[in-house]
Amino acid sequence: MVNGGSSVNVSENCDLASIPRRREERRQVEMLAHFTHRAMRSTVMLKDLTCGGARIEGITGLEEDEAVSLSLPGCKPMLAFIAWSRGPCAGLEFAEPIEDARLEVLVIEHARDHAPCAAVPRRTFAA
Repeated sequence: MVNGGSSVNVSENCDLASIPRRREERRQVEMLAHFTHRAMRSTVMLKDLTCGGARIEGITGLEEDEAVSLSLPGCKPMLAFIAWSRGPCAGLEFAEPIEDARLEVLVIEHARDHAPCAAVPRRTFAA
């Protein structure tokens, strides 16, 4: 993960047991996103996503209720607020929810267990 150019070892620093429960089902993803916080731009890794928010990894120093901007692949920048922060991990609550159809496309394209080649059945042709 990138945090203003420095690498952060998230697996050792993110206590997943202490993360608050969500109102919606979390969709597991591995997606790079552009993140703006206090006029500083960086790249973060989205680890899960719902219509109403996301969990990001790779940036520290965030405080609850701070406004940030998040740019997901193929989407315009969106306003979000820090719901919680633990080391290099944070939960975001979007000011406006992502539309269901757009969420599904993002999950299909970036699902943690997605295997693009295996998901498309191969057709056979007679010689």
